[in-house]
Amino acid sequence: MSFSASLRKAAALAALLVVAFVVGREVQVRRAGYGLSYNDDDSLWASQHRRIYQPAASGPVLIGSSRIKFDLDLATWTRLTGREPVQLALTGTSPRPVLTALGNDPNFRGTVLVDVVEGLFFAPDGAPQERKAHERLRAWPKWSLAQQASFWLDQKLESRLVLLDEEELTLNAFFRKLPLPDRPGVRNFPRFADNFATNGPDRQSAFTASFVRSPAKQAQMKAAWRKLGAGERKRGAGGDTLLAQLRGIKRAVDQIRGRGGRVLFLRFPSTGEFRAAETRCYPRALFWDRLLAYTQTPGIYYADYPALARFDCPEWSHLAPADAVRFTEALVPLCVNEQLSMNNEQ
Repeated sequence: MSFSASLRKAAALAALLVVAFVVGREVQVRRAGYGLSYNDDDSLWASQHRRIYQPAASGPVLIGSSRIKFDLDLATWTRLTGREPVQLALTGTSPRPVLTALGNDPNFRGTVLVDVVEGLFFAPDGAPQERKAHERLRAWPKWSLAQQASFWLDQKLESRLVLLDEEELTLNAFFRKLPLPDRPGVRNFPRFADNFATNGPDRQSAFTASFVRSPAKQAQMKAAWRKLGAGERKRGAGGDTLLAQLRGIKRAVDQIRGRGGRVLFLRFPSTGEFRAAETRCYPRALFWDRLLAYTQTPGIYYADYPALARFDCPEWSHLAPADAVRFTEALVPLCVNEQLSMNNEQ
C-alpha cells in the first residue's frame, strides 16, 4: 500500500471516529432531556441589534435583563401586532448603558420597551451589573464580515446539534457546575439547576419542560437566588446618586423622543422572597414612581392590572413559557394603549 493510500485510509478512519463520537454524544444529551438552544453571545446580540434600523413600522426594541427575555413572548407579540420585536435585553445586566446608546444614536427612531428590575436598573454607574452591556456595545461596531460568516455557520449547526450548547454541555460549563465550597472572603457563584432554560435564535429565553415539572429544580434555583442575595438585599441608593441616574435616563429618553421615537417602562412580575426583598429595598414610591415622574414617561407596573398580577413565578423571578404567552396577550393591549396616548401627546 502506498504512503498516500495509507494517509487516505487514516483520514477516513479519523473522520468516521469523529462522526461516531458526535452522533453518540448527540443521542446521549437528547436522551438526557436537553433540547436545542442557541449560544447567547456577542454575535447573536449583534444580529438582533442591526435590526433596530428597520422602518418605524417594525416592532419595538426590548432592553432590560432576563425578565423581559422570559416573560415577553416574542411570537405572541408578533402574532397580535404583526410587528416582530428586537430582543436586546441582557441577563443579569442593567439596561441603562443600552438606553444611553440608543439615545446617542442619531439613526435610531423606534420604540423602546424598558424592563425595570430595580436591583439591576438602579445599579451604580460602573457596577458589575453594567459590564455585559458595555461589552456588547463595544463589540457591535466591530462585527466583521468574517464574524458574520462564522455566526451564519454556527446558526446552521446550532439549529441541528444540541451538544453545541455552551451554557450546559461544554467543558467550561462542567467546571462551573462543580460543587466547590465557599472560602473565607470568597463566595462562589451558586449552581443553577441543570437544563433549566433554553435560548432561541431570536434570543427568546424559556424554561425547559423538565424544569417546569420539577419542584426540586425550582427549589435549587430559589437557593441560588438566596445565595445571590434575593432575601438580603441592601436598600437602593438615593440622594445625589439616584438623581444623577435619573438625569442620565431622562437625557436618553428625551433624545429618543426628540427624533420621533417612544419609550415605555415595564415592571414584570416577581414573587416570594425575591418580591419581598425588592419591595423592601426599592420602595415603589421612591424608585418606580419617581422614575416615571422625573422622566415624564409612561410605564406599566404589573401589580396595577389584575390580568398581569395573577401570575406566579416558579423560581420567584421569571414566568413559565405557557404563562409568558398569556402574560403577553394581556400586556399587548396595554402597551398599544400607552403608545396611542403618547402619540396623542405628541
